[in-house]
Amino acid sequence: MAVHAEIEYTRESDGVSIHSDICPPDCDIQNADAEYRGFLHACLDEWLDNSKGTGAFYICAEDHKFDRS
Repeated sequence: MAVHAEIEYTRESDGVSIHSDICPPDCDIQNADAEYRGFLHACLDEWLDNSKGTGAFYICAEDHKFDRS
């Protein structure tokens, strides 16, 4: 299954909006190797440590990437 992953939040220190697509082109979550899985976990840690509840961390099916409900 193709997936889309993003992280976004407002940096508390200066109010700057942080946004990154965190999936390689044609990412297939079923074939995610340990390195990519570790990267996703590190991004989740970044969001948990820095977001203060703003923004989002999400991984979803590619065909739902604009559905933030």
